[in-house]
Amino acid sequence: MGLFHKALTVNEAINESRTTPNAVLVDIRSKNAYREGYVAGSVNIPLDKAELITHRIPDRETKIYVIGSTASEPAKGVRAFKKLGYKNVVQSGFMEDHHGLLRHG
Repeated sequence: MGLFHKALTVNEAINESRTTPNAVLVDIRSKNAYREGYVAGSVNIPLDKAELITHRIPDRETKIYVIGSTASEPAKGVRAFKKLGYKNVVQSGFMEDHHGLLRHG
């Protein structure tokens, strides 16, 4: 496997997170943006509170798919989570590009 990995689209990340054992789909948008529409089964950890991941996902080996928006870029979430010691973090697209149903609330 090479050093560089292609970033996934948000829909690819949703599919992979649902078919990869123990994987977690993390949405790094603000709480308000998340409530306006989110992917069922995703976990909201706003980028400005990235350290909360250690409480929500204590196993640093967990495969984490990071989705965000143009305002809270997934690449920034990937860097923040890796800085906290998470090893399997995948940049996974923008909610603006999502095609499918969303939950609200």
